[in-house]
Amino acid sequence: MKISLDWISDFVDIGDIPAEKLADRLTMCTAEVEDVQEIKRYVDGVLIGEVVSCTELPETRGLKLVQVQCGDRRYQTVCGAPNVRTGMKAPFAPEGTRLAGGVVISLEEIYRFRSEGVLCSPAELGMSRWHEGLLECPDHLPSGTPLSQWIPPKDVLIEIDNKSLTHRPDLWGHYGFAREIAAIFRRPLRPLPVVDLSRYDDLPAYPLTIDDLENCPCYACLELKIRAAVPSPLVIQRRLHALGQRTFNLMVDLTNYIMWELGQPTHAFDGDKVHAIRVAPLGRPGTFVTLDGQERQLLPDDLLIWNEKEPVALAGIMGGLESEVTASTTKVLLESANFKASRIRRTSVRLDLRTEAAQRFEKGQPPVNVKVGTARLLKCLEESGEPFEVTSRFTVAGDLKEHPRPLAIPWQTVDTMAGQTIPREEAVRILEDLGFVAKSEGDILQVGLPPHRSEKDLSIPADVVEEILRIYGYDRIVPRLPEGPMAALPVNESLRKEHKARKILAGAHQFIEVQNYIWMDDVWLNEIGFAPAETLTLKNPPSATCRRLRTMLMPNLLALVRPNRSHRDAFRIFEIGRVFFPDSPGGCRERTHLAGISFRQGARGDLEEHYRSIRGALEDLSAGLSEAPWRFVPGRESPLPWQVPGYWCEIRAGESTLGSVGVLDPVLARTVALEGQVVWFEIDLDAVVGPVYPAVRYKALPIYPRSWQDFSLLWDMTRGFDSLETVLDGFTHPLVSEREFLYVYKGKGLPPGQASYTFRYWLAAPDHTLSGEEIEGFRQAFLAFLQQAGISLR
Repeated sequence: MKISLDWISDFVDIGDIPAEKLADRLTMCTAEVEDVQEIKRYVDGVLIGEVVSCTELPETRGLKLVQVQCGDRRYQTVCGAPNVRTGMKAPFAPEGTRLAGGVVISLEEIYRFRSEGVLCSPAELGMSRWHEGLLECPDHLPSGTPLSQWIPPKDVLIEIDNKSLTHRPDLWGHYGFAREIAAIFRRPLRPLPVVDLSRYDDLPAYPLTIDDLENCPCYACLELKIRAAVPSPLVIQRRLHALGQRTFNLMVDLTNYIMWELGQPTHAFDGDKVHAIRVAPLGRPGTFVTLDGQERQLLPDDLLIWNEKEPVALAGIMGGLESEVTASTTKVLLESANFKASRIRRTSVRLDLRTEAAQRFEKGQPPVNVKVGTARLLKCLEESGEPFEVTSRFTVAGDLKEHPRPLAIPWQTVDTMAGQTIPREEAVRILEDLGFVAKSEGDILQVGLPPHRSEKDLSIPADVVEEILRIYGYDRIVPRLPEGPMAALPVNESLRKEHKARKILAGAHQFIEVQNYIWMDDVWLNEIGFAPAETLTLKNPPSATCRRLRTMLMPNLLALVRPNRSHRDAFRIFEIGRVFFPDSPGGCRERTHLAGISFRQGARGDLEEHYRSIRGALEDLSAGLSEAPWRFVPGRESPLPWQVPGYWCEIRAGESTLGSVGVLDPVLARTVALEGQVVWFEIDLDAVVGPVYPAVRYKALPIYPRSWQDFSLLWDMTRGFDSLETVLDGFTHPLVSEREFLYVYKGKGLPPGQASYTFRYWLAAPDHTLSGEEIEGFRQAFLAFLQQAGISLR
């Protein structure tokens, strides 16, 4: 948003304050200033001209030969502006005048006609970018007088960051900023000139009803007779153009002027086309043509302004095309209303119709502005010099909320929130400068929250304390750390366990963490053949098929394989999340689970090798999380669709079962992954018992070198790798320091049904280097053990 210092100066004296200082203080006290811009207008030498004749030039594209009277002198010019006409008044730049863009006016001959100057658009005067027509001046301005009497050559704009105004609807107008500046610099704030609307109380009320008080808590209107399409005063035009607003005519410009001055949008209807106002939602799907000529598709709950049975405006956003003010309008119905912020925002965003009015209503304008905006507009009409007659009273439906809202705050609360004692007199003075009613009564600060401030902005003691401190100056608050007892933070063992798991899986094993919804989709459960037992259900589910809360993580993780397999030939994902179980009576029991999935395309390696790589990751988890090593025991039953005997193992620690790990059998793998290998695991993380801070033990490096022996063992694959390891665990020898599995071979040259498993035995002695005889002795002992166990070497 931009504010004009020329406009601000109507209400507070800022002539001696540099613009940069003012911007800096506003940033510190009110809202962030993004930029300070100086506007330079080229009005020196430009005169008020009256068009006394206007003749079209033949064989030209819209050019006209115009006679312009400027006081005692008449000029001739060739003009192509579409709005040039006999009788109008517009700025005229004679020979020698410098205009925007460095253009210097000189005598020209155009189509054999002498052109002695230029009738000017706002763009040529440097007022704005609008160049499509001449700047029209009010009829009462004397021709020949300098334009600089009404349009000063300079103005300064301060651009405010809109995000810092979201909670301050009063700052979406110039008078709100004038009040802030007056309080910041301790300058008197001039009252806003308004008309006393009670003078019209004897006139008849205008027919007005509100059918939806929730979305329109207050609506007011007033009817008047006036020539609506005459040019507005130049003071209004220059300020609107400075803000980038195009000007149209007196009534339209005034409604825009009031919006930029107070933040209160108003609207002018052609009074001959509107006879009774009703505020109500559309009630059915339909269309409405707005002022910009666009047909808008509306929903039943979109709020409209009705002329009895016909809609004439999209409430709070834009008027209708059929009731707009035109050049022939002589009767105007003035609307000033208050609408529910969320209702206006939903409609505005859906229609992509982000008007200035909608943006202000979205911030929650205070209802009192409904009356103030009307009174101010009528005052501006009086000052314009255009005669008018009010033909109805100020008719209101709803609550204007004109009175201050009382609030009592202990001074101790103010000092506590501030972190130091704030002088009582200064705090009261600051609040009064901001428009509050404030007085100190003993230990209590009695405050009347001003009606011009939104209830969403000011309602609790902290809001009032903020008002005091921002004007008092945050830089005057002495920095001081809060006082409190020092105590060690408690260790969150669950969270630490989760962090350890993340580091191991993501850091060492290339897993990527995901987060799923906490509910299960019945359609997917049916597809994989999973029927969960009793579950908790959502009262307000996101869809009819997503009612049940998850009792395990695996179904939702399996659902991620198919959409991701088209992007990667292989991936690993894991999730740490809560699962939910019903608990009597009517309660809920929650557990934290850890689950993961590894996917590979079918042609990318052996399934057993794939499984063992994930099992290795779980063994690393066991070392990092558990006080007892995890054992993997083949599952003998099929309690879940992905747990088929021969394809899964239980994960145990001591006597406790922590979870399970396995591969998808071919049938379910086709459903989940279409093709490819899927290895899965799920662990009850709450059941894993281990030290939060494991003891660090130092093991010295061996002084004497180690040796190793590799053995490739033939083993019946149907008996499984675990049974082979169990057999090997029965061999002991004093030289063996470690046994390491290397790889498995299942290719050609092996007996049917058997595989070759290669192990490495590390040999060492603590006090000497092993001799050849010792190594051979180990070898013979191990071969004898294999022979006794019925295991052959490959």
